[in-house]
Amino acid sequence: MGTEREKWVDIARGFTIYLMVLGHCIQFATPIDYDYKENMIFCLIYGFHMPMFMIISGYLFWYTLNRYSLWKGIIAKLKGVMIPCAVWGFVTYLCEIIVLGYDEKSLWGYLNSTIYSNWFLWAVFYCSLYGFITKYVFHNHLLGYGILIFINFIMPDIGNYSGTRRMLPFFLLGMLLNRYKIFNKIKEKDETIIILTLGICYLITLKLHWIELITGTIGSACVILFFYHFSRRFTMIVLQKLGQVSISIYLFTGLVFWFWIKDYCRISESYRYLIKSSYVLGLSLGLTLAAFCLSKLFQKNRIVSRLFMGR
Repeated sequence: MGTEREKWVDIARGFTIYLMVLGHCIQFATPIDYDYKENMIFCLIYGFHMPMFMIISGYLFWYTLNRYSLWKGIIAKLKGVMIPCAVWGFVTYLCEIIVLGYDEKSLWGYLNSTIYSNWFLWAVFYCSLYGFITKYVFHNHLLGYGILIFINFIMPDIGNYSGTRRMLPFFLLGMLLNRYKIFNKIKEKDETIIILTLGICYLITLKLHWIELITGTIGSACVILFFYHFSRRFTMIVLQKLGQVSISIYLFTGLVFWFWIKDYCRISESYRYLIKSSYVLGLSLGLTLAAFCLSKLFQKNRIVSRLFMGR
């Protein structure tokens, strides 16, 4: 069971991290006046991709919660999430100075770049702290989950907290999926029917513009169950490899999109739709491959790997 779990987790993350790169290409590499929010593929991706990442983070965090004591668990999260956040924050800070001519050359300038970039890593860290509270304050009682969601909802937007407000319910849902072993309770013969039903429901809720909590949950459940089901039948080695380095793909491509793609690599409106679509697809594949190769270089050195990729 352990091997299966790791396999589907990496495959699902690999699939979704590529979709994230593709979605950013649709947003930043198309003409500046293009209404990307009306693009069908963009809507399909953004309806579930970050919620799914957070559900998987919560799913895996359940193991951390039961493996470490409180302080060792917090230290593990600092090493695994906050160290790469601080390192990539420094890279972001340098890019702001070199590329944008940012003149705030001080510790505060660096801290500002770190705090207000890479929101997803901050959300993972904050959600992990909430996760520890579920065990050490509420003793894993379900009422505690509800109380934390309420507290999260009324928290002020301090620093980079707004992403946590959106993502905490999904993180806690991931914890509950692992806690109650939901996947183990679904009969294999029923998985295909459930996947198709979830897929249809996702398309309907997306079309009706339902809230992210509903569309994100349904879409994530469909994709996660799909890969949980088919990873037992197919290898999907490419997606699995991408999923193993998804954090560095997210961080590296985020910098490239923000500092270069959106300003220097937009395709002209004068090209035909097929050419623009091919450009976006090719760029997304190229960036994903470049980020993957960079990640493999990072992994050749243990210290560099810890600094840029965490655990």
